[in-house]
Amino acid sequence: MSTNGRDRNPLAGKTILVTGASSGIGEATARELARRGASVALVARNAGKLDTLAGEISSGGGVAFPVPADVSDRSSVEAAIEAVVGRFGGLYGVVNNAGMGLSGRVAELRVEDLRHVYEVNVIGAVNLIQVAVPRLEAGGRIVNVSSVVGLRSLPMVGGYCSSKSALNALSDALRVEVAHRGLHVTSVYPGTTTTAFRENSRRTGSEKRGWRPKGVPPEKVARVIRRALEADRPPRDAYVSFKDHAFVVGTALFPGLTDLALRSWAKG
Repeated sequence: MSTNGRDRNPLAGKTILVTGASSGIGEATARELARRGASVALVARNAGKLDTLAGEISSGGGVAFPVPADVSDRSSVEAAIEAVVGRFGGLYGVVNNAGMGLSGRVAELRVEDLRHVYEVNVIGAVNLIQVAVPRLEAGGRIVNVSSVVGLRSLPMVGGYCSSKSALNALSDALRVEVAHRGLHVTSVYPGTTTTAFRENSRRTGSEKRGWRPKGVPPEKVARVIRRALEADRPPRDAYVSFKDHAFVVGTALFPGLTDLALRSWAKG
């Protein structure tokens, strides 16, 4: 492949850290970025899965560095960033993807479950941002993986939705705060994806799950993340499908009708 002009791969040789890389969107993103020539730092708690993924990427000609860490533990994140910078000499981008689901009616949620989800989905993202930002190269990228339900909360998953709304608010502020350094922040909004995320979520145990739309494969989300990292002018917001964007726009324009439509689902 030519490395000159328009044919040049903008991610070639760039170091990008991906959290939640042991499965789902994070794993798919790591593979996608490695195929595009990036050196990928794989962060998750499951060291065994990270080693397996790193081996598969390496055997395919890519560069991957497994870094077991817990994003909710500040010292663990600091150690991970130091290891990545020590290994590659710098850091171009981070993908805040690590997350945990939570289902249950708001009036029935266990506070300890909600607190744990916030520790991973919100505090975990803040930990990575605060440690990584001083180490990012000029023109560096931050991609925060949110969800369409962070823009319109749904019944039975209000606790989880609120954590993604918090991440959106942090992204909006951060985008302005780091602009003077030439850093770019993109929020990615997947809808339903065909991963094990739902099965691995915490739940109150009293609710019944309602209908869910057909999900997209995590590889489709990974391509959206990759394009945001490659773009000369990174998008502020990136949706995975037209349906996801239409859902957000429609519910914002007609919130009352949306409430009515969701009442039958909330009876589950």
